[in-house]
Amino acid sequence: MNVLRWIDDQLEETFMVIFLAIITCVMMMQIFARTFYHSLTWPEEFSRYCYIWTVFFSLGYTIRKGNALRVGILMDMLPNKLRKIIEIITNAIMLVLYSILFRYSIIYTAKIKITGQISPAMQLPMWIMYMATVIGFGLAVIRMIQEICSNFKDFNKEAETTLESTIKEAEKEVVATGTAIPNKIEVIGGDF
Repeated sequence: MNVLRWIDDQLEETFMVIFLAIITCVMMMQIFARTFYHSLTWPEEFSRYCYIWTVFFSLGYTIRKGNALRVGILMDMLPNKLRKIIEIITNAIMLVLYSILFRYSIIYTAKIKITGQISPAMQLPMWIMYMATVIGFGLAVIRMIQEICSNFKDFNKEAETTLESTIKEAEKEVVATGTAIPNKIEVIGGDF
């Protein structure tokens, strides 16, 4: 059960960190190689593909963390039940969109695999790079289903405002870094 909890909590984040660390190492290697007048042909392409994988893993991560772009201030003005209904409708629309993108990413990746297309510098099969779309949209579908279930489960629970959520997240980060937390946070227009 611990493995499933870890996958649910840290899968996307772990892969994003790994890919970004690999990009950093490979590009540093390329810098050193160029310093000695021996430029390598594959690091730029490899880093681009790792970055693409990172972007698609971030879809599920942003949904799970609730960091997707939205207009929170307008939602804060609405009554709690209406806000929850709008969130459920919005999440259902996003679920349909991600499901469609997931379906077409499978179709397109299969077509690329059939053609046998390979990358120019590394000579890797291109379907490996396009699998990022399949995994990314698949994770987005799973995370969106989790989000909708959470919306229904917490339907009668009072929702935090955007400002409260931001302050809570900032305090959590401050505690994680070990910095002292001020007793009062001053905001334009009032104190919290």
